Amino acid sequence: MNKSDLVILGFLNRKPMYGYEIIQFTKMHALDVWAGVKMPSIYKALQRLETNKCISGKQIVEGNNPPRKVFTITKKGTQYFREIIKYYLESKSELNVDFWMATSFMGKGISKELFLQFLDKRINRITTHIKHHKEECDLPEEEKKKIPFYIQILMEMGEEMHKAEKQNLIKLKNEILKPENEYVFLKKEDI
Repeated sequence: MNKSDLVILGFLNRKPMYGYEIIQFTKMHALDVWAGVKMPSIYKALQRLETNKCISGKQIVEGNNPPRKVFTITKKGTQYFREIIKYYLESKSELNVDFWMATSFMGKGISKELFLQFLDKRINRITTHIKHHKEECDLPEEEKKKIPFYIQILMEMGEEMHKAEKQNLIKLKNEILKPENEYVFLKKEDI
């Protein structure tokens, strides 16, 4: 599974786009920075996805402008997109980047029930991690004094980051459960 594929198919799942437009959206959402999706990999993935018939490109001429290739996601691409979403949502990595990137593209890519399952698993994993972290860091004062100050700060930061992620996961779950947000998810008949 490839992050560039997720980005391209995620954007094309929303609407047809040309390559440069996908690059602009990637930069606008800072996916090159926070998710590590580099621009050359986008162009390579476009070629690979088109060769594999996950997307189709059509030359479009608008006015006096040179022709541009507009890409659309195919049925095969939609299936692959759903597989990628599931892959990154179910990642057991402690790095939350992959999970949140998949979440940012989940619209019409996963059912509500399945997303809630992945969400609950992540909440449980983080809850367990916070518990273990607290146990490991619950040292007697004499032992804490032996740990360099910068390590102590990093340990505190890690705990705060996990707590913040858990709060945001719970907030996300509460929003998902609202009936007005049903439109985001695949319906059973679309699966």
